[in-house]
Amino acid sequence: MGQLTPQFLFDLETNMKVISSQAYANLNRESLWSRFAKRIPSMKRKERLIWFLDSAQIRYVNRLGGERQFDDILSTTVEYESKAATAGLELRKPQLDDLDGDGVSLATHWARGIGEYAAYWPEKQVFSAVRNGGLSTSLGYDGQIFFSKAHPVNPFDTSVTFANDFTGAAASTPSTDPQDAQYPGALPIDESVTLDVAVANIGKAIAYIRGIKMPNMEDPRKLRVGFIAGPPRLSARLVQICNAEMIAQAATAGGGGANIEAVIRSFGFGQPLIVDELGASMPNGSDTTWYMGVEEVASDELGGLAYIDRAPFQMTTIGLLTDAELARSRTFQWQTDGRNVVTYGHPYKLFRFQQT
Repeated sequence: MGQLTPQFLFDLETNMKVISSQAYANLNRESLWSRFAKRIPSMKRKERLIWFLDSAQIRYVNRLGGERQFDDILSTTVEYESKAATAGLELRKPQLDDLDGDGVSLATHWARGIGEYAAYWPEKQVFSAVRNGGLSTSLGYDGQIFFSKAHPVNPFDTSVTFANDFTGAAASTPSTDPQDAQYPGALPIDESVTLDVAVANIGKAIAYIRGIKMPNMEDPRKLRVGFIAGPPRLSARLVQICNAEMIAQAATAGGGGANIEAVIRSFGFGQPLIVDELGASMPNGSDTTWYMGVEEVASDELGGLAYIDRAPFQMTTIGLLTDAELARSRTFQWQTDGRNVVTYGHPYKLFRFQQT
């Protein structure tokens, strides 16, 4: 390489931005996080999310209507602060000046890598939150651990709860909490159970989900399954279930084969999502735990999780230097910065199913 010039640096940075943008676009096509979380653009350092609870009811009264009951508007709020996320590259002048300094290769390689990682960042953070959703520090807006058996249907009245975590034995205290009468406990679908049992367990899960009530604790919330997801270890079983036409039945169910194509189609979750980040090789991951994402009949601005995006990732470059500025520079820096945070949203939008 000849003498380092301002135009050379400008051309290098232009090429770095192109490479970064291309890598970002390529990796984004493989993204699954947006099925689990909704992106919420933010204009503030702290974002206050307010949930108004649908507790309104119409009731029969006497024929003159003199027994009118007035409802309170119930709401709960949580404040989240975006976190700074950064990366940087520093090269010394000889690395760019010398033919064998490898500076150009290092700069363009870093640009490609950082573009890929900027695209991957929401995926990493969202699925980390999913894996950690059962920890004591992972609290939802109702004060419960996000994956829990005891989410109140109405945060201001804890007498009726619902679960979005299925583990252990079926409930045995329906007199204490009416919803407990439907709680089925663990619902495995891996090879520890037969295929007909796995399909039956999915049916139990859907039945429970569709039985969850509105905050008025009377009307169904009208939840519908949007997707089914799991780690790579469950991929064969999930694909098999989602595309099954015939399954072998146990002797207790009559034996022989049963056509379940219409049953699978009625579940409504389409093809399964196979998520690398949910496997046992990741912290708090599991090869047998699976998930269901849920949608309401009426649209909602919040999902099971939220990716609050205060400032999308951007690369800060050197810019066009003068000859005098370039002569004084001994090091050159490129930086990428963003501000965001992942939070837990509605617990009735995401359900976890453990093997035991």
